[in-house]
Amino acid sequence: MRKAAFYLFPLIILLAAACRTPEPVVEDEPEPSIYEIDEIIAEEYLREEMDEMELFLFENRVHLADRFAILEHDMPETYLREVVREEREVDEYAGFRVQIQSTRSVAEADSTRDEFRVWASEWLDGYEPEVYILFRQPYYRVRAGDFRDREMAIEFSQVLQNRYRGAWIVHDRIEPENVPADTTEFKIRDIRNIGLPDEFLED
Repeated sequence: MRKAAFYLFPLIILLAAACRTPEPVVEDEPEPSIYEIDEIIAEEYLREEMDEMELFLFENRVHLADRFAILEHDMPETYLREVVREEREVDEYAGFRVQIQSTRSVAEADSTRDEFRVWASEWLDGYEPEVYILFRQPYYRVRAGDFRDREMAIEFSQVLQNRYRGAWIVHDRIEPENVPADTTEFKIRDIRNIGLPDEFLED
């Protein structure tokens, strides 16, 4: 009997321990490190060390970041138009003319100029070009018209070739007020009355 009690007693203790409600496990909180700094204290310290401008930027850093994140950096169309206008103003004297003669004789150049003026006033329809004499040693050059557009100058030179066979377009400094309208059409009133020799009038 005493022997049985010896074995039963430890068994009862084990059963009682097994049936007991388990206690929750509590993890030990880590001790705060001596190197950890309170953010509020750190911010206050920084504020004390800042001058007025740095303090302003510090306080508004979030607002500035949000504001510039949506800021568009494209140049406004108004300024683009202004740049184009200024470029045109710089180049307003650059253009084309039609050269009808190049000679060493100033008298011959004067005669060609006067003759061209008479011919143009009688036979050209829709446009009355100015005619100029330019001297670049050793030649006097007789040139007509003022054009910004090369294609328009070519069209005008083709009309003049009915009278001046050697007419060709050249780069030149032009008079902007004498430039014809974009809608100008160059025509000869009657090709049989412009003074060409008979062989040019044959069909």
